Amino acid sequence: MNVAAEPVSLMGTIAPWRYPKSSINHAKGSDAATIDAEGNRTVQSTVFEARMTTEASVDEVLQHYRELLTRNPEHDTKLSIQPNEGRSVVFCDESEGRPFKLHVILVNSKTTSTTLIVSRGTDEQQTRISWKQYSKYPITTDARLPNAPGQNANTADE
Repeated sequence: MNVAAEPVSLMGTIAPWRYPKSSINHAKGSDAATIDAEGNRTVQSTVFEARMTTEASVDEVLQHYRELLTRNPEHDTKLSIQPNEGRSVVFCDESEGRPFKLHVILVNSKTTSTTLIVSRGTDEQQTRISWKQYSKYPITTDARLPNAPGQNANTADE
């Protein structure tokens, strides 16, 4: 019998990515409806998003995410990344020639794609952080299910 992982918590997934002491002004999650070219469902998947604001500067926010996304056991555990799982991290500065700061952070692994957009206008009092994460989940026959992002593994003993 195939067993699907328990539903993933929206706030449990956002929490590790939340900038410290930021306000969450919007959060939502939905089925990502991952389909093939013929319109057939291919994998279970979700897409979550959140908008946060903070009085911290754009540079402070970027420094936080640079540190969080540096590979080490503490950060990997917080973000539910397996030690042998590869991923890419790209920081993009799209501010040049604009009257505001705009930075995009892309984080991709085998099962997730996360985007952070950090922005602040010259006349704004707060930095905005838009976070979006697409995740796909395998269906397994094993009684011990894999960790979903931001979740602890389920075990047969629970």
